[in-house]
Amino acid sequence: MASTGAQSQNGDEYFRQGVSLARKGHWKKALAAYKESLRLDPNNAQIYMNLGFVYYELGYDREAQQAFDKAAKLQARPCVR
Repeated sequence: MASTGAQSQNGDEYFRQGVSLARKGHWKKALAAYKESLRLDPNNAQIYMNLGFVYYELGYDREAQQAFDKAAKLQARPCVR
């Protein structure tokens, strides 16, 4: 069980790093942090939502929509456009 907690904690750390980077407008670095967070916590809808916003800011509309769709599926409710 310790391994799972460590993975989740690391995923949380990458998530917080992504939030901080996105707030500063460092979109590509935020993208990398969110992707690493997803690698460690692949069923976290909030990460997909934030990833979608970063993709949107980078102009990757298709990837943004895919991330939003994945978040919606994980939350079992549609994302409103």
